[in-house]
Amino acid sequence: MSQRIPEQVVEDVRNNVNIVDIIGQYVQLSKSGKNLFGLCPFHEEKTPSFSVAEEKQIFHCFSCHRGGNVFKFIMEIENINFPEAVLKVAELGNVQVDEKISQEFDSTQSESSKSIRLKKIHADAAQLYHHILINTEIGEEALNYLHERGLSDDIINDFNLGYAPDRPILEAFFKERMVDQELLRMSGLFVERGDGTLNDRFRNRVLFPIRDAQGATIAFSGRLLQKNDKLPKYLNSPETELFNKRKILFNFDKAKSEIRKKHFGILFEGFMDVLAAYRSGVKNGIASMGTSLTNEQIYLLERTTDELFLCYDGDKPGQNATARALELLEPITKLKLGVIRIPEKLDPDEYVKKYGENAFEKLALTSHETKLAFYMRYFQAERNLANEEDQLAYISDVMQKLAGVESPVEQDLYLNQIANRFSLEKDSLKLQLLEFINKTKSKHQVNSARKENLYYLSRSSTDNFPKYSKAERAERLLVYRLLHDPNIRIRMKNYPDFSFIHEEYQMIYILSEGYFNAYPEYETARFLDFIDKEKIRQIVVSLELQNLSKESSDEEFEDCINVIGRQSPLEQQINNLKQQITDAKKLNNIERVTFLTIELIKLLQQQQNDKSASL
Repeated sequence: MSQRIPEQVVEDVRNNVNIVDIIGQYVQLSKSGKNLFGLCPFHEEKTPSFSVAEEKQIFHCFSCHRGGNVFKFIMEIENINFPEAVLKVAELGNVQVDEKISQEFDSTQSESSKSIRLKKIHADAAQLYHHILINTEIGEEALNYLHERGLSDDIINDFNLGYAPDRPILEAFFKERMVDQELLRMSGLFVERGDGTLNDRFRNRVLFPIRDAQGATIAFSGRLLQKNDKLPKYLNSPETELFNKRKILFNFDKAKSEIRKKHFGILFEGFMDVLAAYRSGVKNGIASMGTSLTNEQIYLLERTTDELFLCYDGDKPGQNATARALELLEPITKLKLGVIRIPEKLDPDEYVKKYGENAFEKLALTSHETKLAFYMRYFQAERNLANEEDQLAYISDVMQKLAGVESPVEQDLYLNQIANRFSLEKDSLKLQLLEFINKTKSKHQVNSARKENLYYLSRSSTDNFPKYSKAERAERLLVYRLLHDPNIRIRMKNYPDFSFIHEEYQMIYILSEGYFNAYPEYETARFLDFIDKEKIRQIVVSLELQNLSKESSDEEFEDCINVIGRQSPLEQQINNLKQQITDAKKLNNIERVTFLTIELIKLLQQQQNDKSASL
């Protein structure tokens, strides 16, 4: 545990926050039994294996094995050190901390890593571009353009929009700040000429800062101010150490809390659509980086919500893009997908201009279509449904999509609609639907399996935890009792020469003695701050998550001591022989290596026989 931040501050923050409230700002959690579960934020997965134990104030992932208390979570997710994590938790939990301490441990002052310096470069560039846009004559044309697009000064300031003039300015700007030239090359803000000099990547473009999930600017997207057929309309930063476009969603940092609050996100086609929605009060909108949603972006959303609505342009290209997006997303996500329909073939920006911000906010909240409702409307376009051939083609297309609907009630609803619309027998439609279901059954089963929301702890306990030898099971049980039962701690004083077989459990024992010298009662979250080694920390977390009885007995204690005591000398002999073999190899003493290896095999066989006999 870091000694740089006052212990009382750590205690105050820990005691005044709930780990569920803090982690819930990063991961969508659902209750299952005593604990809460969600998709792990540290690796991609389809079935939630990330667990939060509110009673013990700890988290644990059964797949990647990360775990700890609330400070450890923030350290991992934000890539910051312990003091900074304490202050971040205080901020997220609305716990007041002395301003002097906050300033002393400000992460922007204490971090010096490459990524932090690159973020500083981007933050400074964003402020420069923003200043040029709103305060200079050079930026006046760009500012007028944004105003004409309906963006107020408040929105421009909120999103820190900027303007890159049609002349190089960045290199001189950073030279004044004595920024390392190699770091500038890595930033993605420049294009390197043949002679090695740097030229601004963005010229004569309105700039949209691209931020990571924590709100730090890591890239830019620039829109040409004047049309130029030789240049792309939009230009994004290249991929850098900070920026991977597959992992970033525009506006996710601002939208994530609103998405959780409203229980759905809205995917727009472009940045201006997101801004048009934002100024209308629709703040749960996001956009991809000019491509279809990637697996990484989908996973980011799946950790945040269960439902996603596509809100693309209402014209034919926009509706075609909606259909393509649905077809791409359906097989690879468990998100419930839907569509927000914009009438009159308008895009979101046009709708806001024509009908006003309040009308768009109402549309975004109420004009929700299911996938099937969208497809029924989409397949109708450019078909003459008075023509029997077009009718049959239309019904076939709809039935093929309906075959993928899992809810019998939803299937029945749309069968009724089709039967009534075309004056058909519902039973005939059911037969055709069954044919499509049988054709796609294997594919449908695979998708259903991927979408099942099974929780890790619903499996057998042997799936959750590795199998241990009898001796190690005794060690784990005894360590757990030592932490939780003061009577066991007293009894252990009668065994001054006792030691655990495995170094990790011995280390926990030693750390616990130091802990109980400082604190009268055991708290898992607090004890974890005493542990520096990650492996030791994960052992403690795994112990806390096992369903061990809260009550101990004299017989149980004696059994643990005896099992560990019998095994310990043999374990020590094996370790000594292994070390002797290593030393003999260094001396190239082949004869001794052979002899010691035979002796080691005998001890290992004895150890295996002892384990088998104890099972």
